[in-house]
Amino acid sequence: MLRITAHTPHRLPAHKPRYLMGVGTPEDLVYGVQQGVDMFDCVMPTRNARNGHYFTRFGDLKIRNARHKTDARPIDETCTCYACAGSSGVPYAQGGRDGFSRAYLHHLDRCGEMLGPMLGTVHNLHYYLQLMAEVRGALDAGQLSTFTAQFATDRARGV
Repeated sequence: MLRITAHTPHRLPAHKPRYLMGVGTPEDLVYGVQQGVDMFDCVMPTRNARNGHYFTRFGDLKIRNARHKTDARPIDETCTCYACAGSSGVPYAQGGRDGFSRAYLHHLDRCGEMLGPMLGTVHNLHYYLQLMAEVRGALDAGQLSTFTAQFATDRARGV
């Protein structure tokens, strides 16, 4: 995929959308944009949420890990989605406490309660929308390389 993506988009008409189907990790999306891809679609945010795998600015969180059993933090402390910040929209890192804890999401996953995958889907889709908004902002500002470097650093930090 990397070889073809590096080769193909630059050879397509610049005035037409360039579409990459079935690619969905955050890293793949950012790489695709760097190569000139305009549109993506993938089931990854929803499928991964159904399996307790959440995407965050600081890496991926696997809610099934036992370490989350008593963790009072939300999926991502900087996120404003309903799953992380609740109806207030105030991130945990800024004093918000309305979201759902990792411990609660771990419990929902362990007992097979459908609310867990639903909240995970809300979070993952919110993360993807936020990521792509940030990518568009970086493109508009001519700062894609700076954004990409910070993105890689943040994702490598881990949750």
